[in-house]
Amino acid sequence: MTKLKLRNFSFGKGIFLILLLFTSLTVVNQAAQAKTRTVLVEVFYLPHRPAEAVVMDIERLVAKFPGVEMKKFSFEDPANGKLLKKYGLTAHMPVVVFIDGKNEFTISGRSFHLKNFPKGNAFVPMFEGSWTYEDIEAILKSAIKGR
Repeated sequence: MTKLKLRNFSFGKGIFLILLLFTSLTVVNQAAQAKTRTVLVEVFYLPHRPAEAVVMDIERLVAKFPGVEMKKFSFEDPANGKLLKKYGLTAHMPVVVFIDGKNEFTISGRSFHLKNFPKGNAFVPMFEGSWTYEDIEAILKSAIKGR
């Protein structure tokens, strides 16, 4: 029998190299996942034409952004009860939008919630929100840039 002789190689060095390789691959994988993370837009709405029209407008806006996923949930669908509870949605409102789980944003020093109809596009004046489609666009651009 011949003996296998390894020169200048120790067991400790081998383990170190394997751990270094594994750590490097893990970091690269995490960076790739972070870069390709999907921005999630969740829209809750009352299933009535004025609110549905706003949802369609948001859908068209979201479609301009690769890597953004939109999900729609009717307030009146009992299957959405857990999500309504998760976000604390109990009041009667036509539309509520969450982007990556957030509903409150600040742009240029102006704070607002993405709820009710967009500013200037309210079917019922008491349900006019303080947000615009441009606000959603700015939030999405920022979210994509930050991923």
